[in-house]
Amino acid sequence: MADYNLGYGGIGTGLDINGMVSQLVAADRAPADASLNRIETGAKFKLSALGTVKSAFSALETTLKALKAADAFDTRTVRSGTESVLTASAGKGTPTGIYAIEVQALATASKWVGTQATAADQTFGAGKLTLEVGSETLTIDIAEGSTLADIRSAINGAAASKGVQASILTSNDGQYLSVASSKTGAANAISLTVAEGGSDLQGLIGGLEERTPAADARVSIDGLVITASENKISNAVPGLVLDLKTEGTSTVAVSGDAAASRKVVQDFVNAYNAALTAINTATKYDAENNTPSALTGDAQMRGAAGQLRSVMGSLLGELSAAGLDANTLGLQTKGYPNSDGTLVLDTAKFDAAMAANPEKIRSAFTGSSGLAAKLETTVGSYLGTEGAFTQRTNSLNAQLKDVAARRTALDQRMEAVGNRYKAQFVAMDAMVAQMSSTSDYLAQQLAALAAQTG
Repeated sequence: MADYNLGYGGIGTGLDINGMVSQLVAADRAPADASLNRIETGAKFKLSALGTVKSAFSALETTLKALKAADAFDTRTVRSGTESVLTASAGKGTPTGIYAIEVQALATASKWVGTQATAADQTFGAGKLTLEVGSETLTIDIAEGSTLADIRSAINGAAASKGVQASILTSNDGQYLSVASSKTGAANAISLTVAEGGSDLQGLIGGLEERTPAADARVSIDGLVITASENKISNAVPGLVLDLKTEGTSTVAVSGDAAASRKVVQDFVNAYNAALTAINTATKYDAENNTPSALTGDAQMRGAAGQLRSVMGSLLGELSAAGLDANTLGLQTKGYPNSDGTLVLDTAKFDAAMAANPEKIRSAFTGSSGLAAKLETTVGSYLGTEGAFTQRTNSLNAQLKDVAARRTALDQRMEAVGNRYKAQFVAMDAMVAQMSSTSDYLAQQLAALAAQTG
């Protein structure tokens, strides 16, 4: 607020000019302030309510996208008959059925252990080792005077990145060199030979014995044999992953996941109901306290709720015509006495329908021509950069921006009014001071005249 203080009261009148100017400006300002505050409060109130409704529509759109997906009902459950032999997992769309599985062999990694005991302080002459890792060949330099620990470090320095590790095993009669691969499968076999070096190095490396050969896993699935370099089979049955534990037989049962299929529909039902509830909350009228909500009587909100109910009613009619009526599918609008347009899902009926007609339900809900896509089109018209709710939000934000600009202009105008009032009061005070001075002078002259004639 502008400062109209003169630093002193009126000289001629003794009036509080600053206070009077401030009160007059406040009185002039009050109607405009009240109008701007009313507009600002209303816009913010509507923005908050609209934001809640828009958020509910966004959540509904998310569930519709999930329901529209081609694999929305393809979640699988899988059970291994003998988990000590293998465990299994299945992705969406894995063919259902029972698979007879025999683990004939596990994949193993190559491991070599020395047969020549070596003292910790024994040294070896210079030389070169050749390490073959699958189809790759590495050359390892051995320095003159290397100990067994030095040879181990030289191997690790050259081959650790290839999944090969050398170590020293200690027994009662000395130390032994061990070289092993961390990668299973025949293609990852390793071998170590001496390319250059004396008899001491020849004896150390030549004495290595293959304790575990590199081999592929071998599995029979329904009589068909599959091999793999790891103890994980993932390319035999689409979406099915087998983790092999030991040799033996087991069955793996893959079936549709009724709970997951039900959840994707229940999530939609919950989100749809939340969208209608958000509109009802934003538009309800508190009759007891005679208080409206932010969007009571709002045409856009009535239109959105009406459109949702209308489209949903049509879609339920299409489901019924396709043999998926409320009694069969378990999906319907809430009935009397609480028929508010919200949906209810009878989970027992839905599970039974999924078990009996999974493809019919998939066709009815998913894809570009299913229920989810059709309702998503309606919901999407309110969202996004061109959506009705977005445009309404932009309009309200523009209104708030206009209020701020008008308040700035009001401040400037009121400052000019205050300065005008101050100038008028100062002029009046100067006139009163002059008149007071003249009055005092005349009084003195009259007094002097009276004294002369007395």
